[in-house]
Amino acid sequence: MSVCPHCRKRYEDWVKTCPECNLLLIEDSINAERISLGEFVPLKSLPSRLYAEMLKEVLEQEGIPCLVKGEDLGRMLGGGVGTSPVEIILWVPEEDYERGLEIAEGILDDI
Repeated sequence: MSVCPHCRKRYEDWVKTCPECNLLLIEDSINAERISLGEFVPLKSLPSRLYAEMLKEVLEQEGIPCLVKGEDLGRMLGGGVGTSPVEIILWVPEEDYERGLEIAEGILDDI
């Protein structure tokens, strides 16, 4: 299940955007209330959703919850895994920002 970070309505996983708020849905496992209150901060802008998902997996293994915002238009149009014309941003809780940035820079230092 996915949930809207604004209205907190739940949707099936195949739904990507809240039809009422027009916001990207987040995984139900992430506390929607924390996100709506602004406790998550942008960690890093990434060139594609592939990089964002890879970094998200590593950070979550380190106990840092993550949220990926933005869509990879190339993927939606059936393209490859190149860079995206739309900004894709990985968000983390404010209290995990410094540790998350250190991990991200160690993994993605060439991006």
